[in-house]
Amino acid sequence: MKQFNLEQFINEFGTDKQVQSLINGNGNVNRRTFDSVIKTANTRFGTITIEGRGSKRIMTCSDEKETPTIREDGRVSNGAWSKPYTKNLDIVVVSVLEQGLETDTAQTLASWAKDFGIITSKMHELLMSRYQKGLRKLHIEKLRSDSIIKYNEDRIVDDFIQMTKELTNQVAGTLERMKKAGIIEYYPVFKGHIARTDETINLHEDTYKEVVNIKRKLMDKYDVSEWYLMTFKNSPKTINFYKEYDELLALVKDKNGEELGLDYCYTAYAIILKARKKKIIAYLKKYNKEAIEQFEQDEQKFLFKNKYQFHNKRIDYVSDKAQEKVGKFLSPRQFKGLSEELGGKPHVRRPTMSDYEYDIEYYALYFEDLYVQRIGELQKYYSYSFEE
Repeated sequence: MKQFNLEQFINEFGTDKQVQSLINGNGNVNRRTFDSVIKTANTRFGTITIEGRGSKRIMTCSDEKETPTIREDGRVSNGAWSKPYTKNLDIVVVSVLEQGLETDTAQTLASWAKDFGIITSKMHELLMSRYQKGLRKLHIEKLRSDSIIKYNEDRIVDDFIQMTKELTNQVAGTLERMKKAGIIEYYPVFKGHIARTDETINLHEDTYKEVVNIKRKLMDKYDVSEWYLMTFKNSPKTINFYKEYDELLALVKDKNGEELGLDYCYTAYAIILKARKKKIIAYLKKYNKEAIEQFEQDEQKFLFKNKYQFHNKRIDYVSDKAQEKVGKFLSPRQFKGLSEELGGKPHVRRPTMSDYEYDIEYYALYFEDLYVQRIGELQKYYSYSFEE
């Protein structure tokens, strides 16, 4: 059984277009898009239950199928290749698995991504800075001193973190394909941190579900989404949400009725290698047969070229997504107030700088055609240089 919030669900089973719909919808998607993604998820899971509404939906997927089935509308489920670099990503991972794992402990997807060489240590640290104010401050100051961003452009770093988080979420799909190819077994491990003892413990699945339900109900109460909480950290709704969430989280009890005193929870993943050789060939035979000949001709050249292609395709992908976001932001939209010239109809126009009274420097990046450039510089700054 696996649980996903809406963002994780769309990133796991959706196409590029559906992921973009999530971004354009500020963390939510319309019913047609959601139903389409459900159909894709149903090719891998027999049962999908949905709790909550809108951007606060939680999907629980169970009864996993040994072999993916055909979509109800007749199309073969091929969500694995919805991004241009996914096959390259998979080969990067399986080439590391071929050498064996450095750890046998459960880790977050971000930590596995670092170990697999998908993200750099610096990029992993940036992801962790979402939960550590001091670490975030250090990264922002370093980015300013290195002239990657300017003063008061901090919010674009959050945008970049969200794009990177999408990549680490993809690791779950890669691990699923490794499992289907008979290369690994993997399973989620629910973790909780006890504030008073600074101890990290494993949580029973029911306890973790209780935490998920607490968060979902509070998101309904304060009318916020994961996107909103990430984007508007200092808004009254976000502050009040986390204040109550922290209070309720500390009161969560274990299966024996004892209060745990948790201050945060997360999901880690344990990976177990299966006893078989030639893992790369096993993967290629199942998912990428056209690459077998290249691999057999020169294994090292094939793997280096693949990793180089992965990182360059990722740079191009991030740039394209940033450009799409700018296009969406600058598109005509409905603004408050009625237009007298249009007989009292809603006013639809393109946004201007005068529409924004906060985060001025951030919004100026859109209007001054600098947003894509900044995202591209961040991607290159935190990516592999192939000289390391």
